[in-house]
Amino acid sequence: MRLEELSEKSVLKYVVISLLTIMLTTIIVVISLNFETLKNNFFDRQVETLTIIPPNENDILRIVFTGVSTPLTPYIAQQSVVLSINNKNYVFDAGSRSTANFISEGSLEAANIEAVFITHTHSDHIGSLGELILASWARGRTLPLPVYGAGKEIQNVVDGFNLAYKPDRDHRTAHHGQEFFVPENGLLQAQLFEVNENELLIFEDENVQVFAFNVPHGPIHGSVGYKIISGDRSVVISGDTDVMNSYDFINGVDVLIHEAIIEPVSTAVSQSAKRLGNERISEIFNDINDYHANLIDYEDNPGLLSRLEGIELGLLALIHIIPDKDNVIVKRALKKFSSQSSHDVVVAEINMVISLPLNTKEIIIK
Repeated sequence: MRLEELSEKSVLKYVVISLLTIMLTTIIVVISLNFETLKNNFFDRQVETLTIIPPNENDILRIVFTGVSTPLTPYIAQQSVVLSINNKNYVFDAGSRSTANFISEGSLEAANIEAVFITHTHSDHIGSLGELILASWARGRTLPLPVYGAGKEIQNVVDGFNLAYKPDRDHRTAHHGQEFFVPENGLLQAQLFEVNENELLIFEDENVQVFAFNVPHGPIHGSVGYKIISGDRSVVISGDTDVMNSYDFINGVDVLIHEAIIEPVSTAVSQSAKRLGNERISEIFNDINDYHANLIDYEDNPGLLSRLEGIELGLLALIHIIPDKDNVIVKRALKKFSSQSSHDVVVAEINMVISLPLNTKEIIIK
C-alpha cells in the first residue's frame, strides 16, 4: 500500500500501535533492569510484618488479652493480660499458648517486656513462662526477666523453668555465640513479696505503678490480684478469686478484669457428668465452685452482680470463664448478666485490645 493511499484514521492507528509497542518495550526493559530490586522490596514487605514491631502511639495505656481461658478449654490460650504503654510491656500471668498470641498480635515487642506478674501458681497462669523468656531473649533482651509473685512458690516455678530451659539456652549460646545470646539474659529472675492486709506497692517505673492485694482462692497460697496505675488511668486484675466481700477498693477504676464462673451451670455439668458415668469430671466441676467468682446471685449465694452495685467503674471485662464461654447455655447467662449489670460489660477475647489514652476518660475497645 502506498503512503498516499493511507487514510488519516489508518495513520493514527499505526501511530498508536507504534507508541504502545515502544511503551511496552520500555516497561519490559525497566522491569528487567530493576527486577532484583522489585523482588527484594516485595520480599522485605512480607518479612517486615514478622520482624518489625512499629512504635506504638505514646501515652496510651493498652490492655491486650493474649490468653483468656482455663484448663477446661484447652484449645484457647490460657490466662495472660499484657499492659503496654510507651513501647514497654508488663505481662500479668503467662498461661499456656499465650506467648504465641503475644507474638502474633503484632504490636508488642517481646524484647521490651519489663516484668511478669503472676497472680498464683496454677498451671494455666504460668505454663508459657519458658516460651515468654525465650521470645524476649531471642528478640534482644538485655537483662534477666523479673517475675513477681507472692510466696516461695514463685521461686520454685522460676527455678524450674530456668532448669528446664537450660539445654536450650546452652544450645543457642553455642550456636550464635555468647556475645550475641548472652546466657544470663535468657533467665527468669524471681521477685518475691508478701501482702498483708493492705495493697502493697511492688513495682514502679516511669510508666506504671503495680500494687498487689490478697484474694480468696484457697487452698492456693499467695493468690493475689493487681492494681495498675498509669498517670490518671487505672486497671485492676482480679486473678483467680472467689467473690470478695467488698469491692470498695476498686471505686473509680477505669477497667476491672475479673474472672467468672456460672455456678448453677457448673453444678449442672457436674450432675450430668455423674449421670454419664464420669465421676472424676463430676467431682472436678463440683469442687470448682468453691473458689471462683460466681456471676449472678442465686439462692443464698452472692454473685459479682450484687457485689459491684454502687461501685464506680468504667468497664468490667470478664475473663477465665467457667464453663466454656462459647457454650450456648453460658452465652445466655453472660447475656443475662450484662443486661442486669449497672456497668458496661465485655467478654474478653484473644488479642482484644482496650485502649485508655492518658488524660482522658476514653475507653476504646478493638
